[in-house]
Amino acid sequence: MNPVDHAMQMELMALLDRVASSLPQGTLVSAAASPTLRKRLDEAEARLADCRAAVLADYGRWRAGLDDLENLWALANWRLTAQEPAEQTTTLAA
Repeated sequence: MNPVDHAMQMELMALLDRVASSLPQGTLVSAAASPTLRKRLDEAEARLADCRAAVLADYGRWRAGLDDLENLWALANWRLTAQEPAEQTTTLAA
C-alpha cells in the first residue's frame, strides 16, 4: 500500500469510527429502508470511490514523474563522468 492509499484508508477508518460512535443503533436499517436516503448514500459512496481512484492515478503519475526526473539526473551525471576523462586527456596533452 503506497503512502497516499494508506492516508486515505486511515481517513476512511476515522470517518467510520466517528459515524459508528455518533449514530444510535438501528440507523443503518433505517437508512436502508428509505429509498431516497439509500440512493443518496450510494451516490456519495460512488463519488468518493471515483475521487479515490483519481487521487491514486494522479499519485501514480507523480511517482512516475519522480522516477523520470531521477533517471534524467542520473543520465546527466553519467554523461558528465563519461566526458571528464576525455577532457583531462586533452588538458594533459597540451
